[in-house]
Amino acid sequence: MVMQTPQDLFFYDLCAMYDAEQKLVQALPVLARECQIPQVSEAFLEHQQETIQHVRNLEQCFQLLGRQPLTLENHAVAGLKQDHDAFIEQQPSSQMLTMFDIEAGSKSEYLEMAAYWNLINTAYALGFQSCVPLLQQNLQQEEAAAKKLATFAQQYGQHQQQQSHA
Repeated sequence: MVMQTPQDLFFYDLCAMYDAEQKLVQALPVLARECQIPQVSEAFLEHQQETIQHVRNLEQCFQLLGRQPLTLENHAVAGLKQDHDAFIEQQPSSQMLTMFDIEAGSKSEYLEMAAYWNLINTAYALGFQSCVPLLQQNLQQEEAAAKKLATFAQQYGQHQQQQSHA
């Protein structure tokens, strides 16, 4: 794909998010299985269902644009998976794996939020208003997931701190 116009970049970024969301649909059940806190596992699985809807919303954006998504890799999300796999090789305790997974989820959410903010701003600027509500829905769910993970991280971190002092 030749990058000549802002529309080309918007389409490229949309395809990158499409790849990211598809990868995350696969990754979230893994994180859910690894977590030893039922609430966190449940939150990962709930967000997987939202992420499936994110994929559909992006597919609807492609439809509205009259284009088929390109197959390309979102290297940022691929990097997060590589970080996870490298951490697993360190044979972490279940508590440390849970903490890592919460942090990894948070990193992913903030990455996704930045991408959606950019997509929304660009969609407005380029006159692709029909995509904006779909992108905003995804953004709002990413923000809610990030907030939930931040709460879990704080609670679990405090619990681990208390355990280490006991």
